[in-house]
Amino acid sequence: MQKQKAGQESGKVLYGFCLVFTLFVLFSFVIDSWLQTGWWIRGMDNKWADARRKLPSLFSLSEGDDYKAGIGKYFNHDADERISIVAIDEHTVAKLGYPFKRKHYATLIEKLNKAGVKAIGVDVLIFDSDRDDKVSDQAMVEAVRKAGNVAVLAAVNPQTEQVQYPIKGLGEAAKYLSHPHVERNIEANGEVRKLSLFSEGIFYKDLKIRTRCGKECEGVGLPLLALATYAIYSGKSLSELEQRYGTSPKYLNFRIPNDRPYHPGWAKEPKINNSVYRHISVLDIMEGKLGEEERKALAGGIVLIGSTALGAYDHYPSPFYASWPGVEVHANAIDNMLHSDFVKPLARSLVLFITVLIIWIPALMARSSIKAISITSGSIVVGMMILNFIAMTRLTDMPYFSLMVSLLVPFVFVTVYKAVIEGREKRWIKNTFGQYLSPKVVDLITKDPSKLSLGGEKRDMTAFFLDLAGFTTMSEKLSPEELTAMLVEYLSAFTDVILKYDGTVDKYIGDCVVAFWNAPLDQADHRKLGVLAAIDCQKEMARLNESLTQFTIKPKCRVGVNSGPMVVGNMGSRSRLSYTVMGDSVNMASRMEGANKFFASKIMTSEYTFADIKDFFDYRYLGSIRVVGKTIPVKVYEPFAKKGEAPADVKEMLKHYEAGIAKFDKGDFKASLKDFKAALAARPGDGPSQFYIDTVEQYMKEVPKDWDGSFNLTSKG
Repeated sequence: MQKQKAGQESGKVLYGFCLVFTLFVLFSFVIDSWLQTGWWIRGMDNKWADARRKLPSLFSLSEGDDYKAGIGKYFNHDADERISIVAIDEHTVAKLGYPFKRKHYATLIEKLNKAGVKAIGVDVLIFDSDRDDKVSDQAMVEAVRKAGNVAVLAAVNPQTEQVQYPIKGLGEAAKYLSHPHVERNIEANGEVRKLSLFSEGIFYKDLKIRTRCGKECEGVGLPLLALATYAIYSGKSLSELEQRYGTSPKYLNFRIPNDRPYHPGWAKEPKINNSVYRHISVLDIMEGKLGEEERKALAGGIVLIGSTALGAYDHYPSPFYASWPGVEVHANAIDNMLHSDFVKPLARSLVLFITVLIIWIPALMARSSIKAISITSGSIVVGMMILNFIAMTRLTDMPYFSLMVSLLVPFVFVTVYKAVIEGREKRWIKNTFGQYLSPKVVDLITKDPSKLSLGGEKRDMTAFFLDLAGFTTMSEKLSPEELTAMLVEYLSAFTDVILKYDGTVDKYIGDCVVAFWNAPLDQADHRKLGVLAAIDCQKEMARLNESLTQFTIKPKCRVGVNSGPMVVGNMGSRSRLSYTVMGDSVNMASRMEGANKFFASKIMTSEYTFADIKDFFDYRYLGSIRVVGKTIPVKVYEPFAKKGEAPADVKEMLKHYEAGIAKFDKGDFKASLKDFKAALAARPGDGPSQFYIDTVEQYMKEVPKDWDGSFNLTSKG
């Protein structure tokens, strides 16, 4: 009852914690959906997402970072070679200055078109007119108009939502006017992982300038530079692309870095530049110093003009770089559009379902061992990681770290709480059962308390009663101190025997020991264990009488063993409980012990215990008896030892005794008398042999009226 109550309270604590944590997660999801912060679903997963991209390189056997090693080949892909970054690099800035004249842009655009570039995106804000050289502004405008494949930038003030336009005529000359604002979807750690390809609040029809695309763009939101450049390259209209991509953010499928020669057209050996997309120096293009690979990349390709010079570009962290030029974010978006492989986030409803499910797994396993909970949780961690990688190969972004935190928090709470409760429970078990269970059984229960069932439970068991014969006489002849010392010696020895056979010591009643088997642990062979304990207690009795020379009295003991349905559990009052056994079968065991007086036997066990295990022992049939209060007779037996291990005198006695009992049961009393006397001669002082000699002599004179072969006991013993 105490353990059951503790278990119920423990369950309430664990379920209560998981409920509170679940509500916290649900609240977090609601707030996240409302504010679009991404702090619960994505914020905790950014580092894992980056690590997942780089993880394959750790297992690469090649030199350098091979992000496509092993499983990496299924989700890490090289950049599309059609996309190039025309870089305003340190080399260009050193010669042309920065910001440099608009006429340089004009020259650059002209040369790019001569090189066969199909689409150009200018990732440079050109708002202020060149005060010193108005012709320079016009040269750029004319070059853009003539090219017809250039997207230029406007900017949107985040506070006022007002559009700031490029220099006069540039927006009208460009194929498309676009915006660069990737920072609108920036993550908490500064990374850009998702992009809105169209503005939700700024539309072409609301612009204060007449753009080149005219009516085609009137109902379309202002596109991101990446989208506008892709539209030029693909030939698809903005309205068609808006229908395809909408205004909801698209998650980037990041391409991996590669080493490429930089300034390959120089006479001297080129440097190596590690970047995701090919960087081609603006000055190299303007001076015609391009390598063959660069020329091939430009022909029919896509170009984004942007700054990569130190201190002259907007930069963001990425999975592969602590600082990544913003222009490469647009290039990556174009790459994803070319291959239709943006990453799709796992549905929030499914994420929430998985989160809540794994929160409750440790609590639902609370009755299992910490080892089982740990193995299950560890399997979930590994399984979710495998699913995470598989999802990535299917272009699905599945959160991992936040899910693991959702598992880790209840797992830690449950294991710590369970460890505390189990420690308390084990102490309670040892205190409660340590005095009357064998150390082996106590150890099993403390390791797995689920094996312990408390509170009135009906089960098939074996009960054992042992009583010292003549206790009243001993108490009269011995002083209290001597009697106590003697009882301690004998009862301790009997208890050790019972515990040796994994019995449970129920109680001591004066000189009587009560024990039982098949509780609290299941013991399939409880009948055999009870009988073996009875046999060994008789052996221990003989040993004690020989070794305890300080006591002049040499007692004897009687043992009764019976099996059947009994009720076991913590019994007693509200203030004091005792783990004990009750029932009619227990009373029968007590009657067996007392009935030994009738036959002058030492051990008596009923047919309910002995019928199926007789072949394991050397034994004799004592007879059929009716105990006080019962009308149905029961067959009783006296075991001596394991099969074949009885002493020689017992074996000789049994040979004659069994012959005599067979004749007695047939009513041939005169013939049986000879056998019983032979049995007594083989084992002088044998009580049951003498009992049958006396009984036969009496029955030869007169058989009791209505005798049915059973002996009626007139007292409880």
